[in-house]
Amino acid sequence: MTDKKPPCACACESHDPARRNMLTGVLGFALAPLGASAFAQTAGRSQKPEPGDRLAFMVGDKKDQEITPADLLVGAVPTLAYPLDPATGKVLVSRVNLLTVVKLKAEDIQPSSQKNAADGIVAFSAICTHYGCPITTLHPSQSQIVCNCHGSVFNAADRGVVTTGPATRRLAMLPLAIKDGALVVAGKFDGPLGPPT
Repeated sequence: MTDKKPPCACACESHDPARRNMLTGVLGFALAPLGASAFAQTAGRSQKPEPGDRLAFMVGDKKDQEITPADLLVGAVPTLAYPLDPATGKVLVSRVNLLTVVKLKAEDIQPSSQKNAADGIVAFSAICTHYGCPITTLHPSQSQIVCNCHGSVFNAADRGVVTTGPATRRLAMLPLAIKDGALVVAGKFDGPLGPPT
């Protein structure tokens, strides 16, 4: 008898080689312990995002560069990001603050998420609440985000609530704002990060 793999909710077969390479790198990073920091912390502050921080690309041609609102498009693959300390210009690389950032249609964003969105842009902890894999894929609905490891789907337009398991807890949302044309962190995560302990 041949074991058949269940189809992926995000149609992974359509991903291009560059996307697969990026996912492979991210998955390797995801296997690190949840609290592990890849680099030394910036003195005097937490590694977690703080109000006033900017966001920086985790991977790609713009790695470690600041993300601007113009970089994010409706229907584009979610952007993986880290906070960027504006005082030092340092990217705060830590697994606990890996973010998934996505731009949604303004009309799709539910009232529960409006206060944490900035011009349709929303950010969540990228650590899946099921098993800790990174959230890297946009669902065909363009308002939900998907964990490729086990297929959990989260509603990015409604505070990251679970729409399809096996995850049972929503993603923590990070409030954003646009100030002087820049995308900035406007508050702290609104819930616990990663899988229940």
